[in-house]
Amino acid sequence: MPDYDEILRTLQEDYPLVPYTNAGRLSSTVRRMKAEKELGLPVKLRTGFAISVKYGNAANELDGASWEAFYAELRSELRERYPSLYESIFGDD
Repeated sequence: MPDYDEILRTLQEDYPLVPYTNAGRLSSTVRRMKAEKELGLPVKLRTGFAISVKYGNAANELDGASWEAFYAELRSELRERYPSLYESIFGDD
């Protein structure tokens, strides 16, 4: 079983959340959610920093399908509003 405490510490160091500006908040949240997804963390252990108005819950309180939909919406917003920040996270995706 993975050491989730260590994984969460590493995420905080490598992908800190930035609450100061919309661009920083959105890009750091999407970057962190991408890393959590790639690491296969259970949704309940992922960041709850972002709160979905649509679902009325923090991201880590959503079920898997709702989390994926919320992540896709945030990713799309980042691509539309801040293309250079999107590019820095996703490259040519």
